[in-house]
Amino acid sequence: MRTGDVAARLAEGQPAVQHTQTYVQACHALGYQDPDLTAHESQVRDWYDTETGLELRILDNDTAQLRAGLNAIEEALWLQRAQVSQLAAAWTGPGADSATGFLQRHVDASAEVVGRIRAAADGYAALADKLWQLVDDKVATAIAIDDRSQAQRSAWLAATDTVTTGAGDRSEAEELVRRQVTPYVDNDIRADWVTAMRSTATAMAASYDVAIEALTSASDVCF
Repeated sequence: MRTGDVAARLAEGQPAVQHTQTYVQACHALGYQDPDLTAHESQVRDWYDTETGLELRILDNDTAQLRAGLNAIEEALWLQRAQVSQLAAAWTGPGADSATGFLQRHVDASAEVVGRIRAAADGYAALADKLWQLVDDKVATAIAIDDRSQAQRSAWLAATDTVTTGAGDRSEAEELVRRQVTPYVDNDIRADWVTAMRSTATAMAASYDVAIEALTSASDVCF
């Protein structure tokens, strides 16, 4: 169940991402390289920011409009069904059978349209919930991985700042980065963190594909 908007949720993970970016930059300054982390200066943020600009309220609005249209169509369908019953009760014979059959085919086609619109509305709602879940899990993972080094954070940030700016005891800072920060980056970030970011992007694309397939794979409704 969604409890907030994407921009606000992503913002909650930004401090953790900034820590990660800082660690990676310092390690890179000392020679560490990885194509997923050090190809360019903002690569960590780029991994994290793939859902920036995602507006789930647009899907919510589309869902609401579909449900409103569905209500109107269901009312019309109810009237159509009543007409079939009234005609059958008021008229008999071959002509009545033909007319009743015509109206019933209209009712059947309308019922199919109702089903398709209901499925579309449900699909939009499910897509929005799925996208939110993926973003929520991604932020939680980024924060959790950053918190693995919470006890060392102050010392690590001070050392990485010295390595990247040159202010302070650089030799001592370089030693700490090589001995503690680089293994963390090479294991926790390169493996767990990048995997989480990549899997989120893949799952996002798959979610859209599933929704589009559901909307476009059904046969046309014919009368």
